[in-house]
Amino acid sequence: MGDLSTTVLGVRLPLPIMNAAGVYGTPRELAALLDSPAGAIVLPTSTVHPFVHAEFRSLHNPGHDKLLPLARELTARAGGRPIIASIAGATAEEYGHLARVFADAGVALIEANLVDPWVAATLGPFEEDDVLRAVCQALALAPVPVLVRLASGTARRYGAIAEVLRGAGIRGVVVRNDFVEFEKFLLEGGRDFEVVTTGGIESGLDVQRTLTKGARAVQLDTVLLREGPRVVARLEHELQQARRVRR
Repeated sequence: MGDLSTTVLGVRLPLPIMNAAGVYGTPRELAALLDSPAGAIVLPTSTVHPFVHAEFRSLHNPGHDKLLPLARELTARAGGRPIIASIAGATAEEYGHLARVFADAGVALIEANLVDPWVAATLGPFEEDDVLRAVCQALALAPVPVLVRLASGTARRYGAIAEVLRGAGIRGVVVRNDFVEFEKFLLEGGRDFEVVTTGGIESGLDVQRTLTKGARAVQLDTVLLREGPRVVARLEHELQQARRVRR
């Protein structure tokens, strides 16, 4: 089989396919992903304190102190595959703190979740450049590379957002895998960023097309929920076939 590996911000993934944060997020589900050929494992989004809010169910989590042991366990069992921590906070300081403690727990990459509705309501990182700048500057101090997940609907400001990220030393983003988000960011944000896309994948050919357009890796959401971890092996096989046809 050909080499399907990639790198994201200098971190090697044996396969450019992973789960999206919050998709397959329980310890049992994440363990099942470890048994698949997934190139990386993304943890559910964590906040500093336990989070249970009736209006923001997407962010429910037991708090970072409960997820740190899971990060350590998965890192020990991952066989060299990177574990990625997804974090969310109400302040720049919380983002910086979470990035540091998860890095200390052994994760290889941090994904700063700036898209959750609670983050938009409490912090509003895309409303003022100064807020986004403060968050990015705090994240840039982390001892491991950081990806910033960009919110849908911010495409009209990608040029300005990219300048803030670039000025803070952030060189990686996660965007939705569609024309308005992914391809518009490449056009307006600049090719000096490394991009991971989320969603929009149904086949290995979809993976190949996304990588050819400029993504470093893809995150699975709906297709993973529908087919379970076995979908990763299918996509790996189809990606191999797509590469052979291309040659």
